[in-house]
Formats: sequence, structure tokens, C-alpha cells
Amino acid sequence: MKLCLISLGVLGAAIAASACTDPVRITARDVTVVDTLTVYALSGTSPALPSGLDVFTRQLVVVDGFAAFDVAFDIESATKVRIYPVRFVVTSPSGVRQVGIIKQPGLFEQLQNAPSGTYQTDSSVVVSPGEIAVIQTTRAFPGEFCQFTLQPYLYAKLSVISVDTVARTIQFQLGIDPNCGFRSFQPGLPTS
Repeated sequence: MKLCLISLGVLGAAIAASACTDPVRITARDVTVVDTLTVYALSGTSPALPSGLDVFTRQLVVVDGFAAFDVAFDIESATKVRIYPVRFVVTSPSGVRQVGIIKQPGLFEQLQNAPSGTYQTDSSVVVSPGEIAVIQTTRAFPGEFCQFTLQPYLYAKLSVISVDTVARTIQFQLGIDPNCGFRSFQPGLPTS
């Protein structure tokens, strides 16, 4: 009888403790990351060179029919880089994820959170060195890590550092919050 009362007491304490927290609140597990990457332009380079970016893995990838990237890059001039969402570069039989891009004013370091505005999913975006583009990518296909979340988006910010028109390369700074639905680019473990 004593064991039954102790078990009921522990259960009651657990229920009371969970009542004080939000049961549907998602907590972040991974810290935000900033990196500098160099990618090749889509045009004027070998198709075997990486021209695309997989946001979650922060990997530069070859642009092919498998659509294993979120955005691809091309050089328009020494001061203009075009960023294409995946669906404007390839069509995959299994479908491609929804990717949107939005330009933001200011400096890369000053942008602390992904904006909640309308991301362009129906066109590419042109940026110059120093300008910021924010990427919203849906990761909800079967087997992807945001498949069962209410907010199946990942957010990344990028800013072009330099364009080499001879080597056809683009160097850019990338900041990513690798947690589903979180918009923070602040260093450390995000809270929002």
C-alpha cells in the first residue's frame, strides 16, 4: 500500500511540474553556425563542380537531377550574383522542396533573426557583395528531419564576400539555425 501511495505521489508531482511548462514548446538541440564557403557559378564552369548549397549540412554540392540542394549560384557580373531556388534549376520526379529567398538590409552580423515576411518562392534573387539574402527551406519530405514538426522550415542568412569572374567562384558567408522552425542567428543555442 505504501508503494502505491509513493507512486501516486511521484505521478502527481510529475503532472504538476509539466503543467507549469508548455507541452507543445519545441526546444532547440543544435547551436547556430557561421561559416565561409566558396562555390562555383552555374554557367561557365564544369558541371562536376559544386554550384549548389544544401543549407542543413552546410555542404556545397554538385547541381544535378537529384535536387539535393536548396539554392544554386550564378555570376551575372563582378558585382552581381544570382541565387536560384532549387525548383528553378532542376525538376525531380520525386518533387523538390519549397525554398524561398528574401533580401534584407543591413550588415550580416547585425541580422539576428530570420524575418517573417514573404519569401520569394517564384523567382531568383540578385545580390551584390555585402547584401544579405535569407533562405527559408522546407524540410518535410518523408524521412527528413522536420517531417513531423509544426514548423518544417530551416533558415539561413548569406552575404556574398567576393566574386571572381575569371575562376567563376563566389565566396560567401553563411549563418544557419539548424533547428526546425527556429529563426535565430544569434550565437549559441537558439530560444526562438
